[in-house]
Amino acid sequence: MSILDSKRTHLTWLPFEDDATTRILLAGAFFMAAYFVVLLPPFLVDPRMLEGANVWLKPIKFSISLSLHFLTVAILAQLLPRAIRTGPSLAIATYLAIASLVLEAGYVSVQAARGRRSHFNFETQFEALMYAAMGIGAFLLVFVAIVLGIQLWRKSEASPGLKTGAVLGLIVGSIATIVMAGYMSSIIGSRWVGDYTPGGATVPLFGWSREIGDLRPSHFVAMHMMQTLPILGWVLDKFRLPSVVLVWLAAIAQLTLAVFLFWQALQGRPFWPV
Repeated sequence: MSILDSKRTHLTWLPFEDDATTRILLAGAFFMAAYFVVLLPPFLVDPRMLEGANVWLKPIKFSISLSLHFLTVAILAQLLPRAIRTGPSLAIATYLAIASLVLEAGYVSVQAARGRRSHFNFETQFEALMYAAMGIGAFLLVFVAIVLGIQLWRKSEASPGLKTGAVLGLIVGSIATIVMAGYMSSIIGSRWVGDYTPGGATVPLFGWSREIGDLRPSHFVAMHMMQTLPILGWVLDKFRLPSVVLVWLAAIAQLTLAVFLFWQALQGRPFWPV
């Protein structure tokens, strides 16, 4: 069934089919977008700082990132036949991801309100336990993308570049994200490599350190392969270029950049030094 068929959600201006998997994915995306609006007032009026940044900055970044993540999965899921999209594999992965979204967003926001760290916090037994639970939740948030990527590889009849970009972005980007995030949390135990000083020079908007090694840029580049590669494949298909080859080259280039930034951070060097 085409994404342009008549059965859509109530948001008729969007090309989404009306099925349970699509609705729950869109609900997650729109919920986090609305949550961003809710978080803006405390971000603007609460002057408290945590590790050199406003205490509400992390929940805000989470709301943007998770909204984009679920919207991406919802859009790419439309490339599947309806029967596959609503089947048990993707449906179960979707509901697990939504449960993880509630856990992650809720706990990060509670910790922000308390003025305490949500990540890399082992100061109390409860906070250490919640950090471990968030690690499982983060895996489930990415796992739905891997499941979708496998289903697209097996069942999608999308144009070649778009299909290749979606499959590589969802699977390779997700695996790279899991590996880098897992190393950051379990081996390094911090997002920084070096002696971090609150209030030091950072990259505007993102907050990445410009003074010591910061593992977040590599995580960012790997994670957003889910968006860049499908978009590239779609554009290349529109212009009738050799899309499959070019998407593969772009995937290799972006993964190489992510690995290089990760290696650079492990040396204690910022990717954008002062």
